[in-house]
Amino acid sequence: MDSPVTTQMSTLPDIVVKQNFYDLDFVAALWEQCKQSGDPTPFVDEHGVFKGKHIADQLFFDPQDLPSIIEQAVEQAQAIFPVKTTVVEAVYQALHLPWDIHCDVECDRGSKPYYNLLIPFHDVPSRTIVFNQRADEHDAFWKYKQMHPHLDKPIHQDIWNQYLSMCWPEDRLWLSIKEILPNQSAGQLVAFNRYFFHSSDSFNLWYDQPKYFLQVLLDRA
Repeated sequence: MDSPVTTQMSTLPDIVVKQNFYDLDFVAALWEQCKQSGDPTPFVDEHGVFKGKHIADQLFFDPQDLPSIIEQAVEQAQAIFPVKTTVVEAVYQALHLPWDIHCDVECDRGSKPYYNLLIPFHDVPSRTIVFNQRADEHDAFWKYKQMHPHLDKPIHQDIWNQYLSMCWPEDRLWLSIKEILPNQSAGQLVAFNRYFFHSSDSFNLWYDQPKYFLQVLLDRA
């Protein structure tokens, strides 16, 4: 699905957070559509910090045949961008444990990775952390560490302990924080450049329920 041409912004920052972007009744209906669209697939971590554990339940939608209310939500979000975009992935997520450090640029040859959209369905005391570091050809942080020296001034240990204690301790040495996003809330739209590494916070330490949201990956059309 391609977005309409928009003139809202001539440029867009790397991170966009819009509170109350969606009407709450619309968000409730959108969530209900996601829950009724099929059986999610469990995702079990095979390599990361939660190896062998159930991280998420995921329901993937055909980006060329989205349910109408999901298409409406995506089109409303696409309107903020200064260029035409196309959906390459749309997935309903129930996140039980945090995603650790990754980015979303691994893609088919010829595609043009653009932005990652997060559309939360409820209020949760949990934030996404976006780092200054970025990758251009893959989304594996272990490869990034092999290709780059660690930083002279990485994330302060106190901030790491507060938000990212579930990550491998040594990862801190390669990272600095670009932005700590606000807590997830219903009606919110979060958009950030897919090339930047990012992570969930350690929400499993203080919140014992899943985080529910719709994630959409956009390419330039």
